[in-house]
Amino acid sequence: MAGENRIGIIAELSTGAEVPTEFQLLPYGKVEIEGSEPFVVDEASMNGAISRFQARGLDMVIDYEHQTLGNEYSSPDGKAPAAGWIKALESRGRDGLWAKVAWTAKARELLAAREYRYYSPVFTVTKGIRKLIEVLQVALTNSPRLNWIRPIVAKHDPSDKEAAGMELLVLIAKKLGLPETATEAEVMAALEKSKTQPQETVACKEVLDALGLQEAAQKSEIVATIHALNALKQRPDLSQEIAALKAKLAGRERDELVAAAMKDGKITPAQKEWAAKYAEQDPEGFRLFVAKAPQVVPVKPMPAAKDPKGGAPDEAQLEINKLMGISEETWNKYNPAQA
Repeated sequence: MAGENRIGIIAELSTGAEVPTEFQLLPYGKVEIEGSEPFVVDEASMNGAISRFQARGLDMVIDYEHQTLGNEYSSPDGKAPAAGWIKALESRGRDGLWAKVAWTAKARELLAAREYRYYSPVFTVTKGIRKLIEVLQVALTNSPRLNWIRPIVAKHDPSDKEAAGMELLVLIAKKLGLPETATEAEVMAALEKSKTQPQETVACKEVLDALGLQEAAQKSEIVATIHALNALKQRPDLSQEIAALKAKLAGRERDELVAAAMKDGKITPAQKEWAAKYAEQDPEGFRLFVAKAPQVVPVKPMPAAKDPKGGAPDEAQLEINKLMGISEETWNKYNPAQA
């Protein structure tokens, strides 16, 4: 297949007293192959291999010595009996890709008698980065026979002590912010660095972002910021006092504008209430009105009244008649002096 390399390896089944019904098919991480480049098994590649297995809807054969491949690998009688069937593949994270198998009675006897100890998976990997693509089949074998197989010296299953050590290493790596695949040397280097640059984790990144602080913020800065926010929260509500003060100032400005307009004769006493509302709602607009409005009330001193002669209105009376809208004819008609 284009972009793929077909590979086989050889590994050892569990050395326990009972024949296993599941076993680690491929280890997690970088897998070393003698005489060839290593390949990689990670979470994504394991999930991909499982998806391809499930898509076929068939059990995967485990045969003897890769006899299913035929040709030079065929048995003398040409038969290729199954030793077992892989029912399911399972990703177990850093514990690798596992197979759940149903053995035939004959294979179970051979395994129990330790006449077969090893298995050899055949699989494909990508070119270049060489990541696992698909597991094709598995064979019971005691030695690799296919020319294209790169045999691998099976590593024994880690002891309980070793497994516990690996789990602890992963936990420490997570605490230090390192990936799970970090090596022991990388973990130790991070520990040494933390000794020289001690930092106490006080808040997570989300809290720091909400407070507007940098990830490197120290405990004292975080606490001070929280206290400042609490102080703002506990500050008395002055909104009512401020609103009252604004209303008072607006009222003072309104009264001053109206008084000035009346003083300049731009409004009559009857217009005072209207002018007050206008000046309060739009002080600048009222100022423009006063500037453009004509004088409607005289502001010069009224001349002293004199006794009318012959009933004719004097200057003061004429001014009053003008303001009151009284014509000369009406005045002459109703003037008591004319009676």
